[in-house]
Amino acid sequence: MNKLPSVRKILQALYYIQSNAPQDNPDRFNKVYLLKMFYFADRYHLRHFGYLASRDTYFAMKLGPVASNAYNILKKDQCNINSAEVCCLHGIEEVSEHDVKIEFQGNDELSKSYKKALDFALKEFGRNSWSQQSDISHCYPEWKNRYGANPNNLRTPMDLQDFFDDPDDKTYFSKFGKNCDPFEDDKEFLALLREDLNAIPD
Repeated sequence: MNKLPSVRKILQALYYIQSNAPQDNPDRFNKVYLLKMFYFADRYHLRHFGYLASRDTYFAMKLGPVASNAYNILKKDQCNINSAEVCCLHGIEEVSEHDVKIEFQGNDELSKSYKKALDFALKEFGRNSWSQQSDISHCYPEWKNRYGANPNNLRTPMDLQDFFDDPDDKTYFSKFGKNCDPFEDDKEFLALLREDLNAIPD
């Protein structure tokens, strides 16, 4: 993406995740948990609406797919952030090395489709621990084709085309109490979205 990321939009999405996650799941404050939920929502949105709701850039890393801008924002890194939005980073409270608490954020930058994607992620993966979410993310082709194929590369750009593919091992999800891949969808519909991938709206 050429445009600088919308810090407000990313923070609103992260707050939506943290505030709507099961209250009895302590991992909802964990940075990896938030980043995996962020990814699951983006994966759903891409496979249903043809583009990433966050407009972020994804890399394959050791613990799974990572949205680059969301990752930097959670670290309160000011690089690649619009100077007018740097003040938004004050809305992130560092609780510990791995945990953060995101102060109240509005939701005016979250579209209906984005909220639908976030709700899907919360419903399907919200009760999982961050380590379980990391394991789940490792089975998807967009990660396996990049980091999984070259584990010596610490940070490999991911190809959005791969997001439309399904995992090879459908039985893998049973260990997480699921009968099938939650992202499974009509293959003809996914093929059409894949063809139109370059027609991403501004």
